[in-house]
Amino acid sequence: MIKNAPRSLSHSWSAFASLLLVGAALVAACDAGESSDSANTGGTAPTTTGGKATSGGSTSASGGASSGGTAGAGPTGFGMPAQAGMGSSMERYAKAFTTRDGVNYFFMANGWGPGFQSQAVSWQGSAFTVVSMQGKQGPMWEPASYPTTFCGHYSDSKSGECGLPKALTSIASLRTGWRWQPNGNAGQYNAAYDVWLSTSDSIAGHSSFLMVWLRDPPGQQPAGSIKHSNLSVANVPGTWNVWSGNVGARPCVSYVRAEGQDSHELEFDVMDFVRDAATRSIVLPGSHILSVAVGFEIWNGPITNLVSQDFYVSPR
Repeated sequence: MIKNAPRSLSHSWSAFASLLLVGAALVAACDAGESSDSANTGGTAPTTTGGKATSGGSTSASGGASSGGTAGAGPTGFGMPAQAGMGSSMERYAKAFTTRDGVNYFFMANGWGPGFQSQAVSWQGSAFTVVSMQGKQGPMWEPASYPTTFCGHYSDSKSGECGLPKALTSIASLRTGWRWQPNGNAGQYNAAYDVWLSTSDSIAGHSSFLMVWLRDPPGQQPAGSIKHSNLSVANVPGTWNVWSGNVGARPCVSYVRAEGQDSHELEFDVMDFVRDAATRSIVLPGSHILSVAVGFEIWNGPITNLVSQDFYVSPR
C-alpha cells in the first residue's frame, strides 16, 4: 500500500550527506524519506561509560501484532551472549566499539536528521536502548534519527573484525538475527535491517542497499515504489512487500512486513533475500557485502525505552 507522498531520501540521504562532509561518496539505506542509517554528519562525539545494560527489557508490545520468535531455516544464534562494551550518552553522534561473544560490533546514536532535537541512548554489546528521543521528520520526510549497531564498514565507520566486508562468491551463508521490543512505542519509527553492497571490499565501491523492515510505521514508506505484494521468501518466515527505488543514484530494495504485522524477532540468511531479488529481476548491484546493520529510523518523537535486545551477524 502506498501511504503518504514519497518521502524523498530518508535512510540513504543521511548517509549521503554525512559522507559528503567527510569526503566519501557514500549513502545510507533506503526509505522514501531516505536519510537515516549512517548519517554521522556533525563529527564523532565522545562516548561515555557506565550506562545501564540494554539486553533484555520489558515486553509490553503495542503498535502492531508480533509474529513472535520466528526463525528461518538454520540454527539459532540467540541464547545468553556475552555482551561487552557498555555506555550511555546524550550526544547526537555518540559512537562506540562493542563485542558480542567476542565478535566486534559498532554502535552509532546517529541523530542526523534536520528535525532532530534530543536523544538519550545506552548500549551494551550489540544491544541498545533509545531511552528517550525528541524530534520530527524533516522537510524532505527525513527521519530525525537512526540509532543503529552494525558489523562491517558502514558509512564513515568500521567495526573491528567481524567477517565483513566479504565477497558474495565467498559467502556460504550470512546468518543474522535480531530481537527488539517496542515497549509501548506505537508511533512513526521502523525497525529495519540495512545491508550495504559494494563492487569491492571498500566503501569506495558502495553500489546498493538492501533493507528488511520488521516494522512498517503508519504514514511512512520505503524509497521508490512497491513492486510485489504479500510474497514469500525461501527459508524466511512471514510475507513481504517489496519496494524498489534509487537513493543517491544507488538502487535500494526494501522487503517490508505489512503494516500492523510487526515481527519482534527474526533469524534468517541475508543471502536468501539477495537470491530472491535476483529471481525477480530486481537490480541489486554489488560483488561484496560491506555491512549488516539494524536500528530504528525515527521520524517523529517522543520515543521512550525502545529496545534492541540482541543482534548477531555470522558470515560463513
